[in-house]
Amino acid sequence: MKEQQSTILIPVDFKDHFKLAVEFGKKLAPTISAEIHLLYVLDLNEWWLEDVKPEKIVNDAFNKLVKVSKEFQLPEKTKYSVLQGKRHEKIVSYANEIGARYILMVDNYPNARGEQKLGATLSNVIISAKQPVITVKSVTPTILKRILVPLDLTKDCRLKLFNSIAIALAFDSSLHITSVVFGDIKPEDSRINDKMNKYQQFYKENNILYSTKILQKDEDFAYRAIIEYAQDIKCDAIIIMTHRESVGIDNYLGAFAHHIINESPIPVITLNSAASGEQRNIIKSILDPLNLF
Repeated sequence: MKEQQSTILIPVDFKDHFKLAVEFGKKLAPTISAEIHLLYVLDLNEWWLEDVKPEKIVNDAFNKLVKVSKEFQLPEKTKYSVLQGKRHEKIVSYANEIGARYILMVDNYPNARGEQKLGATLSNVIISAKQPVITVKSVTPTILKRILVPLDLTKDCRLKLFNSIAIALAFDSSLHITSVVFGDIKPEDSRINDKMNKYQQFYKENNILYSTKILQKDEDFAYRAIIEYAQDIKCDAIIIMTHRESVGIDNYLGAFAHHIINESPIPVITLNSAASGEQRNIIKSILDPLNLF
């Protein structure tokens, strides 16, 4: 049976920042031999479209996608699609239809750090997608080669462990595990230190380069320490889960994830439990000495 072509979906909205995702996708695609799909979603419920013929908008959007592809000199096999409907719903369903491996998006509020701003389309795609969503904040010199893996004590860390392994094996990445403890707790006596030791064992068994660091803070927010550390050690991405399993629902973007996506200057790989399950089928060669999966 012929192996299915790996695909990367890049939703395009023709606003100020979408070109970051296209540029990132151009660099990412060759590393996994992926085909790029550019998608524009037309929401005909928007007031300014009431007196415009949909056929003309669809044709114009398709031509713009082709123009974007030529501008970035994307491969000839790049695909273009224009769909009508709610943006996040069409993005998610189209990603499933083409079996996308990753969805690349941008934050439409890149200068809103410190504020509670995150585009509704981006938020809903991150929550709903069955694929990892990479929010492209900048096009880093390297692509997914030095990835920060923040840890906490929630159950979803097990899913993050697997996905960090899968991505590291796919991109020959080094993984940098970190967490934050506050007050007088000694890092070596913390519960998170035990979890970090388990991660190290798993990485060793799979021959993945890694580093560990527990950050000790008297105050401040954990997400700020994580972002600063990612910059200090020159990571090119941060991988996070979108919600805590203890909440019991998937339609939830936790505060930590929200802040990391909103304020990180480097790309953020987000996964929900559905995306983690899909990613599990991509890499078959992971060793499991701890019998976690």
